[in-house]
Amino acid sequence: MSVAGDTSTTQGDISGKLRRSGPSPYLQPLLNSRQRWVYGAGIVLWVLAQVYFWEWWLRPEHVVNVFLFTYMSVAFAWLSSQPLYFLAIFFNATRPASDLTVPTGSRIAMVVTKAPSEPFSVVSKTLEAMLKQDMPHDTWLADEDPSPETRAWCEERGVFISTRKGVADYHRATWPRRTRCKEGNLAYFYDHYGYERYDFVSQLDADHVPAPSYLRHVIAPFADPSVGYVSAPSICDNNSTTSWAARSRLYVEGMIHGAIQCGYNTGWAPLCIGSHYAVRTSALKQIGGLGPELAEDHSTTMMMNGHGWRGVHAFDAIAHGDGPDTFADFATQEFQWARSLIMILLSYSRAYIPMMPARLRFQFLFCQFWYVGFSFFMAGMFFSPLLALATRSSFAAVTFSGFVLHATPAALILMWLFIRFQREGWARPVEARQFSWESTLFLYSRWPWVLYGIFAAVRDWVGGSFVDFRVTPKGARPTEAIPFRVVMPYFVLSMASLLPVIFLDDVGDARGFYFFAMLNAIIYLIILVIILRNHAVENRLSLSRDTLRQCVQFSLALSVCAVAFVSIDLRAKAAIDALSRGTGVRVFREIYPISGAGVSGTNKQILKFDFAWEPAL
Repeated sequence: MSVAGDTSTTQGDISGKLRRSGPSPYLQPLLNSRQRWVYGAGIVLWVLAQVYFWEWWLRPEHVVNVFLFTYMSVAFAWLSSQPLYFLAIFFNATRPASDLTVPTGSRIAMVVTKAPSEPFSVVSKTLEAMLKQDMPHDTWLADEDPSPETRAWCEERGVFISTRKGVADYHRATWPRRTRCKEGNLAYFYDHYGYERYDFVSQLDADHVPAPSYLRHVIAPFADPSVGYVSAPSICDNNSTTSWAARSRLYVEGMIHGAIQCGYNTGWAPLCIGSHYAVRTSALKQIGGLGPELAEDHSTTMMMNGHGWRGVHAFDAIAHGDGPDTFADFATQEFQWARSLIMILLSYSRAYIPMMPARLRFQFLFCQFWYVGFSFFMAGMFFSPLLALATRSSFAAVTFSGFVLHATPAALILMWLFIRFQREGWARPVEARQFSWESTLFLYSRWPWVLYGIFAAVRDWVGGSFVDFRVTPKGARPTEAIPFRVVMPYFVLSMASLLPVIFLDDVGDARGFYFFAMLNAIIYLIILVIILRNHAVENRLSLSRDTLRQCVQFSLALSVCAVAFVSIDLRAKAAIDALSRGTGVRVFREIYPISGAGVSGTNKQILKFDFAWEPAL
């Protein structure tokens, strides 16, 4: 007997108890016994390597300046905490049992949303794939403003249409039923059709094309009556061969959409990803509908768990969508998602998080503060060499070689673990690379937009203002050069790293930080060049189109190159000499000009190349 129609509060209370009652008969382990032994040993080795590093780093004799030492220690603590959290979640990962089925007679629907800016040629591919699912259901299009051609296409194929066009109550300025927002579009569908006609609904974005078995996999976890929602892997790889921005996110997030989300199945809360997920309509109705903000996926997850409903990650429910076509789209997404998540934290979390068990309170606060921690960590690491140069002081009384010796074991073990995870097929998509140039540049390129989004959220929350969201363009390539606002942050970051290297001369014990400042500048210069070059190549832009803007933008990159060469010529010797101390290798020999014969005396040090082995200090 199906309990999908039960909308009472008692169901939520019961599901909250089931969450904490131990292993679920509806789930099976992701890891077999051999894998648990291997990865358990690997995690223990990584923890021991962390202890090895921290025991060395925190020795009292390493403290030179308390502020600088604390500054860097906090950064290292953040860096250590991230793998620890995800490894702990992953180790008990589970997936839906293979024999699950929902009750006979369950009423099921699939609905895809369409905004006016999204061409029907994109949506039609998704609808055709929905019609080819291997289990019976109704197919719906939630279209903001369906054209006569769209209506005819849908009628011919038996696709139902839901539209809020002209209904003022579903075009409000704020949540619920907000205008120009997916939440308002779907709210109309659920209020008029979804709650009354269906027990379970799978909802997808316009560009996410489901595999034939998608619906069967995403609906199966609802066999557990305590499950209110089901998440699925967000695989945005349709345009990965033509967009480096799409590949970068795909690679970095592959393990999150696979093994880590499966880890949340075991007593935690899998996170709905807005591109597609499924809901039990009685649960959605009980919590008041889809959550607020652009990140309605996260707010809906939070509201479901706040009301006691469980979630499950459907590891094998595969749908393929589009990533950002351009880096400008990528920057917009990072800004909007960060802003939206912080708005949820500031405006809505206090109403739902206190209703959760302690571990879920921790999880949701961790996730909502993650953008803050990430962006502040990256900003802190950017400014760290500049701070050392400005104060003429090192962060700790340690040699660079000593730091590398103690930090490398943990890094190598972690790399081995994640390479193994990928080879086990636990990433989504399976072929997502754990290490690539795209994923490296992704981490360095996203934080300025995340930080901007955080500040915008605080501003809007304090001022009571709101912004209209921008739907990422789909189905069309840009025909103009990338906007200046997208490339300028990387020009500014590069120059901000190089100018102190040139103008700060006598920096004492901080000479080694010349190297890290120049390294930062080179990283952001590479990002700047990749953005400009790939935007032109991927979109086949001719220099004859938007000529002035393209020439000015490439001139910015050339100017950074020129300043970088000057910096390297001035400071490379001093930086290498400082970093080589304690390695047993002498690269340069210090000499001082001798006065006499018309040459005035000076204490200025000159470094002359003189490679030799010598005992470590």
